[in-house]
Amino acid sequence: MCEVLTIGEPMVMFLADTKEPLSQVNHFTKMIAGAELNVAMGLSRLGHSVSYMTQVGEDPFGEYIKDFLKKEQIDDSYVKMTSEAPTGFQIKNQVDAGDPEVIYFRKGSAASKATKEMLRDVDFSGSKVLHVTGIFPALNKETRNMTKELIEMAHQNGLTVTFDPNPRPVLWNSEEEMIREINQLACMCDIVMPGFREGKLFTGLQTKEEIADFYLNQGVKKVVIKLGTSGSYSKEQLEDGSFKESEEVCFKVPVVDTVGAGDGFAAGVISATLEGLDDQEILERGNAVGAMQVMNLSDNEGLPTISDLQEFLKTYQKKN
Repeated sequence: MCEVLTIGEPMVMFLADTKEPLSQVNHFTKMIAGAELNVAMGLSRLGHSVSYMTQVGEDPFGEYIKDFLKKEQIDDSYVKMTSEAPTGFQIKNQVDAGDPEVIYFRKGSAASKATKEMLRDVDFSGSKVLHVTGIFPALNKETRNMTKELIEMAHQNGLTVTFDPNPRPVLWNSEEEMIREINQLACMCDIVMPGFREGKLFTGLQTKEEIADFYLNQGVKKVVIKLGTSGSYSKEQLEDGSFKESEEVCFKVPVVDTVGAGDGFAAGVISATLEGLDDQEILERGNAVGAMQVMNLSDNEGLPTISDLQEFLKTYQKKN
């Protein structure tokens, strides 16, 4: 099958055409959203084969998502359609600075009704990486258990498991539950990729080094931390028991919309890891793909092909 497998909830997104409060906007442009789908799209554009697992409704939104996957050359063998629940969607506004407002319509969605039956026919042959986030497990206890079982299956089949916490507090009963469950998932994985603010929230610690050690001490092999405008940092435990740290500054780019930057970063890190690049190159690619995405209004349309990425690296400078 494909090099990479990921599981998540895809959503149709309606992006405001004008910079106004959502209550005042009259016209929207239809797009696609979903953290794991963004990563799948990023990896596919960078030349890697990806399978995406989810459940969508037998409705126009579900068909739109299926068509989108085909267009982006993402394998949809594990995309199930159901007549019992609708495909989720969201609306997003435009802003001059900071994060945009996003309103979700996902309660009772088709993805939230997914069950472990979907895991029965997964073919891991030829696969190298499973990528999961903290979003799909947050939908309910069934999707949480599903994610844990899929991680265990991936390990049994020799895959590297990558994890982006991607916290969505509104999907959890409490912050305490979110922290507990996401940390439990993180410690089941090989590579954990939190943002710096997320890392402080989940560990109660204040420095990037302490955050990395928190997860490394619980069995995670490598921690890659997004530092926003400061770049990124990684720490891993080598086979001889020693530790290796790397850090890379970010690129100077005009920021249009920050949504999707972390997903772009993850796609960059995973693709560079698959290609056997060194730690500095891995961080550089993560930073570059994330930077390219923030220059775009969409959640994912800024994700580059390899040729786009090479041109970006020639054109844009890193911060001093």
